[in-house]
Amino acid sequence: MINDDLKSRVRERLAEIGKTPRAASVDAGLHPDTIRNVLRERSVKPRADSLAKLAQALDCSVDWLIGGDAHPEPEPAPPGLWETADLPSRAAMPRDVPVLGTAAGSARGAFQLDTAAIDYVRRPPAIGASRDIYALYVVGSSMSPRFEEGELIYVSERRPARIGDYVVVQTVSPEDGTVEAWCKRLLRRTDDTLVLEQLNPLDEIHLPAGRVRAVHRILTLNELFGS
Repeated sequence: MINDDLKSRVRERLAEIGKTPRAASVDAGLHPDTIRNVLRERSVKPRADSLAKLAQALDCSVDWLIGGDAHPEPEPAPPGLWETADLPSRAAMPRDVPVLGTAAGSARGAFQLDTAAIDYVRRPPAIGASRDIYALYVVGSSMSPRFEEGELIYVSERRPARIGDYVVVQTVSPEDGTVEAWCKRLLRRTDDTLVLEQLNPLDEIHLPAGRVRAVHRILTLNELFGS
């Protein structure tokens, strides 16, 4: 049986960091249902390597996670792995990144990308000098667990998108010139087709290359806050 302390502390950290069990499992490099199975006692006690990944995803120490008295925050990383500079306060980050709409997550759904900002959000420290950055709010669940409904994503118009990156792709309708956008994962591209991956349900979307106006990369947490 799973230790009750482990279940309790997993729930506590999920609430504190604002992640779902599925999202935390994926972030840890585990099967998407790993944490859910732990909480429902559908799996044996996690192995040491799984616990280490789980602690990393939950931003806590393994010792605390399994019932220790240590502070829940992870121990400091060895010198050289992380920048020593403190992150600025929330108030110190300028609220100047435009929100251009919502990234619709309905199955195979595209969304309208507003040309005028509907809101402005704070600029994370690692992109303080970057330009051509905009933000979108995720709607729906087609990219769950990577992006959950209501999540804010930051998008760069300049940084090149590589195969495997999560992207916002803009397409132009040949009928009326309407610009639509897709929030998906870039699988591959040929001279004729851009192939995107949808996560939920798992599917591939093929877009004619001639309709693609832009491919913008969704920035990672490391790119937003440094590492």
